Amino acid sequence: MKISKQTFTINMTEKQGYMDLTDDVQSCVRNSNIRTGFCTINTMHTTASVFTATNEPEKLDSYLKFYDKLTTLAEESLRPAIKHQLAGNGVVMAVEGGELALGLSQFIIYMDFDGGREKLIEVTIIGE
Repeated sequence: MKISKQTFTINMTEKQGYMDLTDDVQSCVRNSNIRTGFCTINTMHTTASVFTATNEPEKLDSYLKFYDKLTTLAEESLRPAIKHQLAGNGVVMAVEGGELALGLSQFIIYMDFDGGREKLIEVTIIGE
């Protein structure tokens, strides 16, 4: 069994935003030379999230609005951390044939709830 751990940083200039990480993570999988196994993708911060979703801006904007509405009762300083808890820290995906096993409209999305500084993404691929 092999393990490959790779990291990269993201720096969102906006206070809140999102981006598609699918190509970056797929690159990590290909560089690992692991053909079959699984891949974990995690944000190493309590004010950002990684999850799977469709990569449609109007829907992702709706996610941000939804999280904003859900956290209105919390203190302002706690809202980004609560959004992180709601959206999740990361995802686990299968690796098949050296590629991520994604659905047709499934993408790996990074969402930042307190941007303006560098944040770390950790990708770990385990398999053979």
